[in-house]
Amino acid sequence: MRYIISYVSTVSPNISNTDILRLMDHVSFHNNTIGFTGILIHSEGNFFQVLEGKEEIVKMMFERIKKDPRHYNIIKMLDKEINDSSFSVYHSSFTVISGHHSYTELQRFLKEERDNNPEHYKSISYLTQKFMKLT
Repeated sequence: MRYIISYVSTVSPNISNTDILRLMDHVSFHNNTIGFTGILIHSEGNFFQVLEGKEEIVKMMFERIKKDPRHYNIIKMLDKEINDSSFSVYHSSFTVISGHHSYTELQRFLKEERDNNPEHYKSISYLTQKFMKLT
């Protein structure tokens, strides 16, 4: 069984765009290495992240994330078991999701939430749309 945690947060004001780009590269490499799937998006001073993986590792990672001084005002949106991952790999994006593959996987995630988690779908869909700027 896989597990998912999703959240939004506010980026700390002392973090530069260069720091965020480095973070995106590191997170993508690290999360793919340990077998996470999901996405991390930065847009207009906020992060949106979906982490999918083994339950104990996802929960441990989220505890580390909550202590990270690079962001605050963390609002957890999802915290549950899932049958299948919505994402095939871990993606990270600085402001724009322009790759068709990552966009398609994000849309699949939203469809799964609409079908299986309708009580949270509206807020999750709203937030993801705020992060997406398709080119």
